[in-house]
Amino acid sequence: MAQNSPADLLLARLEALESRVHELEDRAPSAPLSAPSSASTGAESTGATGTSGSAGSAGGTGDSGAAGGTDVADPFWALTALKEHEPSPGAVVFAGAIDVGLGHLEYQWGRPVEHLLAADWAEHAEPVAALGHPLRLAILRRLLDGEHTVAQIVDELELGSTGVAYHHLSALQSGGWAMSPRRGSWSIPASRVVPLLAIITALEKG
Repeated sequence: MAQNSPADLLLARLEALESRVHELEDRAPSAPLSAPSSASTGAESTGATGTSGSAGSAGGTGDSGAAGGTDVADPFWALTALKEHEPSPGAVVFAGAIDVGLGHLEYQWGRPVEHLLAADWAEHAEPVAALGHPLRLAILRRLLDGEHTVAQIVDELELGSTGVAYHHLSALQSGGWAMSPRRGSWSIPASRVVPLLAIITALEKG
């Protein structure tokens, strides 16, 4: 059997999440398909735009892309649901319902392919570039566990000085991946956690 490409596996995982969202939407009124909405109860819950209604919990996915404890008969259940919900030329959706040091977070975002192809991709250069350094990714990994002081970051990553930490934190802040809720302390905006993990997932070699 031919091995699925990384793109196929990613789409399968996205479809799995979309399928679970549809199940939840059948049980409760759908959220409007406008701008993302958030509700703060210690963590952020963000609704989707473009392709679906509200965010919700999703079953886990294994390395093969199959759903853990969900639809064993269809390992590509998310992709199947996405194709039913968004006919050709289709759409791209990512979502997550996770528990990390920052708390419980739920997020979903989607865009029709026409929107993606018509957009100016150059506008995304700064956020993408901000992630393009091993030390910055290491900092973000620490911040997923919760708010850190600069001193903690310097100590945990064995940096030479606070200046090095501030240099990279400033780049992450400019790219929208980090914020300073109080002087000397840093965190990841709740709305950026699932997008960050989606990028990391997409970069896995399947």
